[in-house]
Amino acid sequence: MGPLDKYILKEDALEATENGFQLKFQSHWYRSLPLSCMDFNLKINGQEIEKSKFKIKANGNEYTYKQLPELDKEWLYILDRGMLEVTQPMEKGKEYEVEFKYDLHIPYILVGPQATPLLASSVVTKNLVCQ
Repeated sequence: MGPLDKYILKEDALEATENGFQLKFQSHWYRSLPLSCMDFNLKINGQEIEKSKFKIKANGNEYTYKQLPELDKEWLYILDRGMLEVTQPMEKGKEYEVEFKYDLHIPYILVGPQATPLLASSVVTKNLVCQ
C-alpha cells in the first residue's frame, strides 16, 4: 500500500451500463505504464468476478483480459483513468462493497536472482454507490 492508493478508486468509480457495469480506476504508480504491465482482480460484495467477463478500456480502445500481455504499446497515462467493464448486472443507486486488486509489474526495476519485474500491488476496498 502506498500514498497514491487512495486515488485508485474515486467515489464515482462504479457505474451501471446496459450490459453490466464499469469500474473506473487510476494507477497508483508515479509513472505511466503500458497495459501489458497490469493485472486485475475484482470482488463485488465478497464474490470474485471471473476475468473472462472483463473488458479493459483505455484511450478510447477496448480489449479483453486475455489481450493484456500483448498490449505493450497501449499505455495508461498517469492522469487518465482506465475502465474495467464487466458483464454482470448491477443496480443503479445501490451500494456495493468493491475490492479491487491492482497489480503493476514494473519493467524497468528488476529484482532477485531471476531479474523479474518489481511487483507493485495494491488492494483497495471501498463501499461505492453504483451511478
